[in-house]
Amino acid sequence: MSNADDSPFGRAFRIMETLSAHPDGLTLSEIAAATDLVVATVHRQLNTLISVGAVRKLNTKAFVLGERMWMMASQMTNGADITHSAAPVLKDLADRFGETAFLARLVGQTVEVMSTCTPTAFGQSFVQPGRGMPLYAAATGKILLAQSSDSFIDDYLTLPRKAFTANTKVEEADIRAEIGDIRSRQVAVCNNEFDPGILSYAAAVEDRRTGITYALAVFGLADRFSTIDRGTVETQLLNAAHRLSLSLRGIG
Repeated sequence: MSNADDSPFGRAFRIMETLSAHPDGLTLSEIAAATDLVVATVHRQLNTLISVGAVRKLNTKAFVLGERMWMMASQMTNGADITHSAAPVLKDLADRFGETAFLARLVGQTVEVMSTCTPTAFGQSFVQPGRGMPLYAAATGKILLAQSSDSFIDDYLTLPRKAFTANTKVEEADIRAEIGDIRSRQVAVCNNEFDPGILSYAAAVEDRRTGITYALAVFGLADRFSTIDRGTVETQLLNAAHRLSLSLRGIG
């Protein structure tokens, strides 16, 4: 570390660079040892970094990179770290049910597909990354809407809505009632409401590093996918979402 920049900014950068390699966090003394800085200097730098959201202190007295740093990384890579972590989870869901699994995120007031995993079996449904879907009709949209603040929901429900199929819920009262049910069950279902003849399930994935919530989904032709018990699908999907949430924190 003798050639490292010893300016205040240089010391702060050394601390953040060190923490970037330890997602589970380091204690004050561990950071000091790893950066070759005295504890008092590290303490001052950490206080500054915490104040601007670049570092966060855990209940274990360890320090990790903060929300702003992870947000910057996600924006620079267009969520590449998320899609990388999601890949094995998507594959497991696709193999388990023989249907397409995908990851999506909220962009403005619509849903954008980030990555997919499609079974190799002939005739399975698929969705392309980049496709946009409405919050009130698609399962991914419903789960992300349910995870949003009440003020966001209020604003969103002032927008015009159209029925994609005869099953699409467009009345505000019906949508609000479903939001309550989704918040309770933690799983959203879309049965022939957006794409005709398609049944889909979605669960929320929380990235605690950034505070961003993603949607993990699996879907297929309703005639085929509906033969699998709903409780089984929901349980497996929730377990997969939990695993992905943990992997984003460097656990498991």
